[in-house]
This record gives sequence, structure tokens and C-alpha cells, in this order.
Amino acid sequence: MDSDQMAEENAIQTKSIRDVVYERLKDAIISEQYKPGHHLKERELAKLYGISTTPLKEALRRLEQEGLVTTSARRGTFVSSDIMNSVEEINWARSALEGVAARLAALKISDDEISQLGAVVDQMKQFTESKDAEKLLILNADFHKLIRTCAKNNYIFQQIEAIHSFDRSFRRKALSHEEELERGFQEHVQIYRQICARNADGAEHAMISHIRRTIVFIKGNAQPAE
Repeated sequence: MDSDQMAEENAIQTKSIRDVVYERLKDAIISEQYKPGHHLKERELAKLYGISTTPLKEALRRLEQEGLVTTSARRGTFVSSDIMNSVEEINWARSALEGVAARLAALKISDDEISQLGAVVDQMKQFTESKDAEKLLILNADFHKLIRTCAKNNYIFQQIEAIHSFDRSFRRKALSHEEELERGFQEHVQIYRQICARNADGAEHAMISHIRRTIVFIKGNAQPAE
């Protein structure tokens, strides 16, 4: 292997490590494993993940750009005290993208895909009745991903996938409230019905309303930072 090939392979490996660490830290922050104000010490994190500080610094820079951490030259890096607003802003943007995906799905979905989406809704009904929040969390992701797939627009798909972890955190918080199980299910049914009817306007409106109502619900039930 020549020097150029080695350099390219090392770059790919470094990028992979950076992305993995970025995703893990982001999930830990959004899930409140690391609470607002928590000091993210680079040496400790590098040891925890078994990596050098270089990919870690790159991951922290990405998190800072998203408003999830703040960095001070003298004090270090801390989880943002205003993290809920950062996550909320990203989810508002996601609602618009998911709305477009639902609109396109209503226009492009095949009969087979309608059957697949219906099967997911049937499972959601079962686990809503049994109040199984963990299973609903998985099915929620399946439902939204299938709609993105049915939209048949790679750009929209990739944009939503890039911020998908923010939705997972929000949905987990929402499903911790029992009253949200039935409410969320009924909203998914409405989205499904609009797509089945190939009502593009109705599907987009139902999707946006569902996501934005969840944002407001979570914000209203958020615990103040200690």
C-alpha cells in the first residue's frame, strides 16, 4: 500500500471514529445522561472511548455548532444549559422536512407500501393498548422511516436521517407520559389515513401538526435544570 492509499485509509478511519463519538455524545446529552452544565472533560472522554483527543475535539466542535455544548478557552467544554431550546429548534425544522416527506409519500406511495404502513399501524395499536412504550418507540421510528422511504426523495431522506436522533429523544420523553400513548397513536392513524387517501395537503398538515404538538407537549412537561 503506497503513502497516498494509507493516508486515505487513515482519513476514512478517523472520520468514522469522529462520527461514532459524535453520535454517542449527542445521544448521551439529549437523553440527559450528561445533564445541562456537565463538564465534558476531554481526557476522561478520550479514555472512556479509547481514542485520541483529535477525533473527540472534532466531535465536540460539531456539538457546539448544534448548540448542545459550549466551550470556554480556560474552563473547557460543558453541556449547554439551554439544550431544550436547541433540540426544540431542530425538531421544528424536522417537522417541515417530515411534512414534505408525508406530502410526497401521499403522491408516490404504492399499494404494497400502503399495506406495509398499515401493518405498522396495526402493531402500534396493539402496543398502545398494552401500554408498551419501548415497543412503540421502535414502531414510531419504523412508521416515520417508511414514510420517508415512500417519499422517494433521497435528499429529504438524508436530511431527516441526519437529525433523527433528536426525534428519538423527544419521542422517548413523550412516551414516558401515559396519556401521550393514545394521543400519539391517533395522530399516526390520521397521518396514515391521509396518505392512504393520497391527500397530499392533508398528509403534510397531519404530520407537521403531530410533530409540533409533541414539541409543545414536551416543553410544557420539561423538568427545570437543577
